Amino acid sequence: MKILFPLVFTVIFFLQLYPLQAQFDPDSLELKISRIVREYVDTNKAGMVVGVIRNDGSNNLSRRFSYGHIRKDTNSPRPDSLTIFHIGSVTKTFTATILSQLIQQGGPLDLNDLVEDHIPLNTVKAPYFINISGDTIKMRLIDLATHFSALPDDPIQPVNDSTTYQMMYHYLNNHNLHRPPGECFLYSNLGISFLGVVLSHTTGKIIDSLFIQRLSDPLGMPDTRITLTPQQEQRRATGYGPNGDSVGYFKNSWPAFYAAGGLYTSLKDFMKYLEFNMGLTNSGMKNVLDSAQKIRRVNNDTCSKPNSTARVGLVWQMAELFPETQLNFYYTWKDGGVPGFSSFICFASDTAGNVKSGVSMIVNQSIPCGKLAVEILKYLNSDMIVSSEQNFTEVPVNHLLSQNYPNPFNPVTKINFTVAQNLSNGKENVTMKVFDISGKEIATLINESKPAGNYSVEFDGTDLPSGVYYYSLAIGDYKETKSMILLK
Repeated sequence: MKILFPLVFTVIFFLQLYPLQAQFDPDSLELKISRIVREYVDTNKAGMVVGVIRNDGSNNLSRRFSYGHIRKDTNSPRPDSLTIFHIGSVTKTFTATILSQLIQQGGPLDLNDLVEDHIPLNTVKAPYFINISGDTIKMRLIDLATHFSALPDDPIQPVNDSTTYQMMYHYLNNHNLHRPPGECFLYSNLGISFLGVVLSHTTGKIIDSLFIQRLSDPLGMPDTRITLTPQQEQRRATGYGPNGDSVGYFKNSWPAFYAAGGLYTSLKDFMKYLEFNMGLTNSGMKNVLDSAQKIRRVNNDTCSKPNSTARVGLVWQMAELFPETQLNFYYTWKDGGVPGFSSFICFASDTAGNVKSGVSMIVNQSIPCGKLAVEILKYLNSDMIVSSEQNFTEVPVNHLLSQNYPNPFNPVTKINFTVAQNLSNGKENVTMKVFDISGKEIATLINESKPAGNYSVEFDGTDLPSGVYYYSLAIGDYKETKSMILLK
């Protein structure tokens, strides 16, 4: 078994918590967002549209905001909810959702299927890796969908301002993997484009049609298309580079990479897509969303960060919204960018507070906007920070073992625990062990003395089979055991 070593302990003392910030106030939302995005818009002279949703069970707040202009000319109109933008790699989440549909409907696809079983073999081959023992390691659908395929990002040089499917097939047919699939997160436009080939071959439909028939039309998103009508072309914002120069309309990767970044949309449509992924209007596809957004692997960044807290589902990525705290509160996100445009979508669900929140953002300039969107999402969840500050400013008086998160997990999970202050104000001997369902000890995560405080430890079950495991905390006379589920 592989235990993360050195173990990642995050000790957060109570006087060093994330600074207390203003509690969320719907009446101040427009002012708060304007302050967050003003510097970006004023500096880059770009147009920006922002959609915000916050649902607490009884109240559903949904707002749209726009800034800047659809062209560099400040006399041009401000973008509105029907202005068309290119969303780039957010397209990948559409591809992942269709994959989830084809899995959840009972086949013909399964995440553990070999890629070679679902492609036109007389046309294209799935690259594979041969290890030093001579074993052949083949990529699976889950490898493509989680960026663990070991395929490079954008390796194909366009010809005549285009990348054809034949060019992509030629590259794949002659490519040898340099590492085994399933080992490392390596973001790959080629990998998701290859996944699009799988979907097209399985359904007998081109990816353009799949997007429309399976998502855009059912969700009521008429402006979410790869190919725009003449009327939609008139509503398209002009794209600008980082220096403010017009860059025209990007097409170097098309049509081969449509599944990885070909979609256009409007803020009106993007808000509907956000609502759908937040589970507010799931159109009968809750199981599809659960599958697509389920944590599948650790985003270990080409295996360089095995202790990373970042996660990945089917294309969707997950990160801690307030990493400075011990809240372990994750949000789900995807960014997109092509020359001239940048986009970001993110959302979170606070089950304890019964709050669902999300942000969609698009700009017509190729400068990433994700940090701004996340700042807005933090504000939508700022009540959580206020509550945390109020609850944990006192020295703890009771030992506590928390439920691991995420649970079920694959393959890494985080376990939080509290060591209470003892009578002598000294240290307590703390041990934490992991057992399998038969009671066999799997690992000792902690065995040392610790002062009062909140702590966190990560457990990696990479080399363990799926199943139920138990983790037990002992602090003096205090003993507590909880179960956790490893699901691969």
